[in-house]
Amino acid sequence: MRRGKPAARPVTRTVSTQGWRDVAFLRWAVDPAVVAPLLPAGTVPDVHDGAACVGLVPSRMRRVGLLRTPGLPWVGSFAETDVRLSPVDAQGRRSVDVRP
Repeated sequence: MRRGKPAARPVTRTVSTQGWRDVAFLRWAVDPAVVAPLLPAGTVPDVHDGAACVGLVPSRMRRVGLLRTPGLPWVGSFAETDVRLSPVDAQGRRSVDVRP
């Protein structure tokens, strides 16, 4: 699960390179009480029309590399599936996502 504060200033250099292939964005509504225990302390599920949203994002990563390297075609290529939840903190700030 990712935790931490947002960057104080924009990132101006390339940290990693990657290509996404065969991506699907699947989402469905769930009871907020079901996902609340999976979120970081101090946050609650982002609720719309009484339901929280769970996202499932399968993809194939291609040529993942660090800094400005092009990535390795075999080592840096793999299938990945993310499960995503959207939290809100006490100040009402919404997160991009949290991966449980």
